[in-house]
Amino acid sequence: MREEVRDGAESCVSEKKPKKSGPKGKTTLWRRILNHWELYVMMIPVVVFFLIFCYFPMYGIVIAFKEYYPTRGILGSPWVGTTHFEWLFSAPEFLRALKNTIVISLLKLVFCFPIPIILSLFLNEVTYLKFKKAVQTAIYLPYFISWVIISSTIYTLLSVNGGVVNNILMALGIDRVNFLTDSSYFYPILILAEIWKGAGWGTVIYISAMSGVSPELYEAATLDGCGRYRKMRYITLPCIMPIIVVMFILQVGNIMNAGFDSVFNLYNPAIYDVSDILDTYAYRIGISQGLVERGAALGLFKTIINFCLLLGANFIVKKFNGVGIYG
Repeated sequence: MREEVRDGAESCVSEKKPKKSGPKGKTTLWRRILNHWELYVMMIPVVVFFLIFCYFPMYGIVIAFKEYYPTRGILGSPWVGTTHFEWLFSAPEFLRALKNTIVISLLKLVFCFPIPIILSLFLNEVTYLKFKKAVQTAIYLPYFISWVIISSTIYTLLSVNGGVVNNILMALGIDRVNFLTDSSYFYPILILAEIWKGAGWGTVIYISAMSGVSPELYEAATLDGCGRYRKMRYITLPCIMPIIVVMFILQVGNIMNAGFDSVFNLYNPAIYDVSDILDTYAYRIGISQGLVERGAALGLFKTIINFCLLLGANFIVKKFNGVGIYG
């Protein structure tokens, strides 16, 4: 019976793989569009959105190779080649921002990525529906709260003068701690805030995947004497593994984006040594200092690295696991 459960769990993964069809079973692109025209009609707004806001503005990357003058426009500005990239790679602030970006992204990958999976596994085992819905609602809500409000709340809790945490420490006879200007506290504060805000929303994807697991597998496991832990390990996890792999690849391909909103609202000049990332550095040189060419060069550098990481992670994971982002 246990072998049947394992075979069933393995079939969940194998079903995700596209089946190859012979020459007679092939259909043309237009035939597939006609057969599923409703889905393609629903895709039109999404495609238009990305074309207007993501692909059309891409011609602006040429600013990174020009000395931009607003009066002349992008095409009329003089070409300077790789001058801005040379300046960027020689700036000490760039190396600091690159290091902080990688460190924060890796911390998110280690601590933030597994939390939605764990929450989803536990929520999937809850049988009392009212309690399950209440917990889901409670952990979803923080996602819709702006980082401005979250950062204001953190400042209210952790500020030296009048902060709730420091007031409690003083009441206990402990000296006040400057959490917001001490570099050693920035990473824990940031990661905990990221988990609290985003973990609940991440469970939506995994719970949706778990809803597609065949109940017969759980019934067979129950007859075989498997407890909840074994069901999670041998049925639920293997069945949602393709989704986990896709989310992991996307996370790795986004390493150079450490999260502008969260960092920008929580950092300050006193902790630039650990909090200044590529996004905030690009904001300062591109917006605050008006050097949009150098900001564009930094953005292009980030995009190229993220693209290479995405392809590399997909290739490696597909070699070992057999499942990649494209199937």
